[in-house]
Order: sequence, then structure tokens, then C-alpha cells
Amino acid sequence: MTSRQIIFVALGGAQAVGASCYFLKLGDNNLLLDCGYGSTRGIRFAPKFSALLATPYLQDFHQVSHVVISHAHLDHAAALPDFLELNERAAVYMTDLTREILFAQLEERFTRLEENISSVAFLQKIPLPRLKISFHQAGHIPGAMMTLINFRGKNILYTGDYSTFSTQLVGAALLPDVPIDILILCGLHARHPNYHRYGDSDAALKKILHKIYYALRHRKSVYCQVTQISKGVELITLINKFLPQAELFIDERVMGIVRRFENLHIPIMREQNHPLNVLPRAPCVILSTMPPPVHSGLEIINGDFSLHDDFAATVEFVRRINPKTCVVVHSPPDKFFHTGTTLEQVLINDPDSRTSFIFPETGEPFEL
Repeated sequence: MTSRQIIFVALGGAQAVGASCYFLKLGDNNLLLDCGYGSTRGIRFAPKFSALLATPYLQDFHQVSHVVISHAHLDHAAALPDFLELNERAAVYMTDLTREILFAQLEERFTRLEENISSVAFLQKIPLPRLKISFHQAGHIPGAMMTLINFRGKNILYTGDYSTFSTQLVGAALLPDVPIDILILCGLHARHPNYHRYGDSDAALKKILHKIYYALRHRKSVYCQVTQISKGVELITLINKFLPQAELFIDERVMGIVRRFENLHIPIMREQNHPLNVLPRAPCVILSTMPPPVHSGLEIINGDFSLHDDFAATVEFVRRINPKTCVVVHSPPDKFFHTGTTLEQVLINDPDSRTSFIFPETGEPFEL
């Protein structure tokens, strides 16, 4: 093995969503890109860290010197405490806002990590032995970053979860102004040609807002359950913008993140927003991470939505970057969407595309 080799191994989140964690060996440097939990039928699982020791590239977890956390969603960050139990010396990089959101979600488990974490800013550059790392706005959620690595003249871009459209809370991804040789793409819809976004806002968000509007108009109260507390902040902002007179009651877990945002001078709350202490009277909106009360008479709304690019936008994103190699992760096959058309099949017929594709399975090493 030479000091010029680039080795990639997905430890989780390969052709699936959950437990995103990617090992990147750059000569003598060993990095982890993200470190999240997965969930199957309510049972949580961590990345397969042990798969590293089954390769010839690592003999001890302490050989991983740096961990980069792209953003604060738990499928990309919640297993970080588990890895730092295996390697208490690893240096961890994330933005201030990612740090704040993770603290609100992981609480005591996160407090133990503080001495390992270095906060970084967009466009900040970190020189390491024989490589340079810089960070770039990814869109998706506040604080999310793409990671650009320059190693022996090659530029490697890890997108993390990104979005090429603006949301209620953050602008679109901003690509680094350099040619990319290797793109490690979190391409959720890279194999879902029938999945489309509509207009400037996600169709699911519009549907949620319309349901809330009509329930309030008929003097009903709405119980909106969110799947991730950071998505709760997105919904608060949307409701405050388009239904400014609505009385909104917010559960304590989501309020924890709201306070973190406001500590960083990102205003979220309005006069009509209140902590959820007791079940309020109609008509109002209740936003919570918990299941709704049984037989409450409330209008129940599923508060889930996507902040990912659709298939067409994913194709255009890769076409614009035009890397030599694209490693597609975080990209599950889906029986509902799958029609045999993939990102690779579209671009292989594009005469201007130079990209070859890899769809790695968990634990499968690739030399890039």
C-alpha cells in the first residue's frame, strides 16, 4: 500500500438510509465522514466500525485521526459518542450550529465529547499532513457543510446531505470553485426517477400547511408530529410565515433546538408561539415529536417532509460538477419509485459527462 492511495469504505448508509459513516484513507491519513445511527422497526443500530479492522487498512481504531460531521441529523451524527468510546483521541470537526443542534438532541452523551470537537466555519481551511480540508455551505439544514479535501493534487468533495434549493431556514448549497476529481455523493433520490419536487417548496410541506389552514378555518386544533426535532424548527418557521395568526404550541424537545438557534441570533419564535405545557384549547397548532394523545379529537397531521434534491436535480448537480468518479451513498433502492433508470444510466448517455459511478455496499473497500 502506497502513501498515494485513496481508499473508501462505507461502514453504514451505503445503499440505505441510516448509520451514515464513511471511511476515507488518504495515504497515511485516516478519516471518518459522518457517524450516524440507523433504525429498523424502532431498533437503533450504529455503523459497522468492526468492518474497518477486517480490512488491511487499519489495525486499531486510534489510527483514525479525524472525524467530520456534515450536519446535525441523527442518521449522520448520533453514533459519534460510540466511536469516541473506541477512539477517544480523534479530532472532530463540525460547524457551531451543528454543535448546538446536536447538543439539544444528544444532551449528556454530547457533553462528554466537547474536548474532541473543533468548531469550523464555511470556507475555513485546515492543513493536515499532506492534505488540506475546507468546508462549504451544503444547504439542507442550518449548519450543514460539504467537505472538500485536496490530497496530492486531487480534489475530493463529500456532500453530506445537501440541497440545491433554498428552504425556510437556509440557502442553497454553494459549490467550491475548483474542479472535482472524486465526488462522494449523498444521493437519496439517485435511483428514484419518479420522485419530483414541485415549485420552490416541497410538495409535502405545502400539503402540511394546507391541512393546518383548513383545520384552523373549521375551528379545529391540529396535532402535527415531526420525525426529527430539527424539522420541527423548519415547520415553526413555515407556519409563522404563512399562518402568522395561528397559535402554535411547541413541545420541550423542539423548544430545546429553538433556544439554541436563538442563542446564535437566528430568530425563530413569535408572539403567537408558546411552550407546550398543557393541552391548549382550540383552535391551535400543536407541534411535537411524541405520538398524539388517544381519542383527543385533534386533527392529526404527519409532519414529515424531505429536504433532499429530487432525481432531476441530482442528475443536474452531478452533471454540473462532472467528477471523474462519483461514489453514490445514502441512496436506497425503492420498489415504489424504481423503474430501472438511475443517475448513472442517464449520464452514461451524456456525451459531455466524464463520470464513472460506484454504488458501494457496506464494508466493501474501493481504491479511488
